[in-house]
Amino acid sequence: MPSFFSLCHHIIIIFFSLVPQKSFGVVNPFFQTCSVPKTCGDGQAIRYPFYIQDKQNSSCGYPEFNLSCNNNGHPTILISNNNYTIHEIFYQNETLRVSNSTFSNLNSSCIPFISNISLPDEFDLAPNQTNLFLFYTCSSSVHKSWPSEFYPSCYGENDTVLALSRQEPKLISNVSMECKSSVQAPVEAYGGGIAESLRNGFVLKWKASSCSICEDSGGKCGFDYIKYHFKCFCPDRTRVWNCTNTTRFEYLP
Repeated sequence: MPSFFSLCHHIIIIFFSLVPQKSFGVVNPFFQTCSVPKTCGDGQAIRYPFYIQDKQNSSCGYPEFNLSCNNNGHPTILISNNNYTIHEIFYQNETLRVSNSTFSNLNSSCIPFISNISLPDEFDLAPNQTNLFLFYTCSSSVHKSWPSEFYPSCYGENDTVLALSRQEPKLISNVSMECKSSVQAPVEAYGGGIAESLRNGFVLKWKASSCSICEDSGGKCGFDYIKYHFKCFCPDRTRVWNCTNTTRFEYLP
């Protein structure tokens, strides 16, 4: 018959065999890498779900959220094959304010030619945004009807662009028929003039796996591009969602 001490010994062994094993003294390299935000130079800390190409490991960000840095030290994102300057990222409510980089470099009131924006699945236009309507190469009759709404084009001395902030569908449709091309340019708010509104840009809402559960547990958010799934990089190892779950199956190599 086994002694009392022998039974206790076996109970202790069984108990520790059921406890998730941690690698003491081992630091998760992904946790280290993703713990240090980067900047393009304007002071904006770039972190999950974004990452700067050539500056940050892609595992620290989410697919399609890769950024570049322009010559002025601002982060930019590629949307519809056009670069958009990121003016501010609001991590708490998962939005960012951007503008077409063509507008960001303007110091005058001239209007460049742009194309309509087509947002990828990862982004939506935030609520309470509005549209400016830009019309290019319009007929003389439109010039006579809206003389004060024409602005100089950035690509020709005698070329002008009609910019309307009105939202009446019938008016927009009638003007469109008298101009060669038209564009809807979203803006956060119309005020201070057409050029300034375009430079200030508009707000986008992003869609990516939430980071709060992982961050609140002491982890750093990231993405596994092999398994194509969100990952929580904890100090000791990588887990599926957070660093406090004690289920053995939460641990990943």
